[in-house]
Amino acid sequence: MNKIYDLLHAKNLISKEQHQAIEEYSKLQLFSIRNELLFLLYISILLFTTGVGIIIYKNIDTIGHTILLILLAVATALCLYFCKKKAVGFSKDEVKFENPLYEYLVLFTTILMCTFIGYFQYNLNFQDSNYSVATLVSAVAALGMAYYFDNKSALTIGITALGSFIGLSIQVQTLIDNDNFDDPRILFSGLVFGGLLMLWQFLSDKYAVKTHFSFVILTFALHLLALSCFGGYFQNGFWIIYLAILAAVLYYFYLKSVQFKAISWYSFVLIYGYFGANILLFKVLESIDLDLIYGFIPILSPFYFIGSIILFVKLIRDFKKKINVSE
Repeated sequence: MNKIYDLLHAKNLISKEQHQAIEEYSKLQLFSIRNELLFLLYISILLFTTGVGIIIYKNIDTIGHTILLILLAVATALCLYFCKKKAVGFSKDEVKFENPLYEYLVLFTTILMCTFIGYFQYNLNFQDSNYSVATLVSAVAALGMAYYFDNKSALTIGITALGSFIGLSIQVQTLIDNDNFDDPRILFSGLVFGGLLMLWQFLSDKYAVKTHFSFVILTFALHLLALSCFGGYFQNGFWIIYLAILAAVLYYFYLKSVQFKAISWYSFVLIYGYFGANILLFKVLESIDLDLIYGFIPILSPFYFIGSIILFVKLIRDFKKKINVSE
């Protein structure tokens, strides 16, 4: 930031006194509370919507389903009206509200809208309580809000709802009760949805539609694909295929982390790659079945983990240097 002020002073756009005053102010290292206030506002929206849900749940018999539906519909319509009134309109490029508070109004409206859709289906007992329909409608509504109002929080809600519709929440309670986390349907759903997210981001870049959403979309894809591949480790006879898919995914996201200069992606690539390499190592040792090697594991383990930490730090530093040089 100081380089910008130096450049302004060099071009005589600001006086010497103004330049000195800016430098003295910068040395105070004061920080803006804007982000902190926006974060508190985000938390307040989540707490408010959670509180409303709890009140409705505890007083459903006295309030009545119809009245609650009407109140939710009215509140959603009012919030949507104010969002639409202050919005610039749909654009392929990034657009923002003049006041950042409206960004959180969009988030609040999206939550209300999804709540209304789910509660409406529950009240009607539509299709024998098959909530996949409500989940799909909620996903479409949230993604519509995200793209029209350019809101990443709504995009996150939309992607989560879309993932639930595709099948990431297949028989959740049954899976928890039976510890059946290696269900091939869940793994397949995760791989398919992760692949669709990568295709989604590719088409968005190709047609230049909300390209700044790419980071959110690909972050979901990275974790879904990696965790699904780790789940495939429990599939007898297929673990090598899942590790091969994991290697391809991590290489792809390594290239993307360089392209986007995303240290967070690179860090997870290293972490997932580390676990994948260890899985392969243990499988190899298990197939060799040498008692002598297993005897040295307790001795070598501390050095192995310390060396892994040192290597991780070194790779992060090298990556930061690499992206700084490319800038």
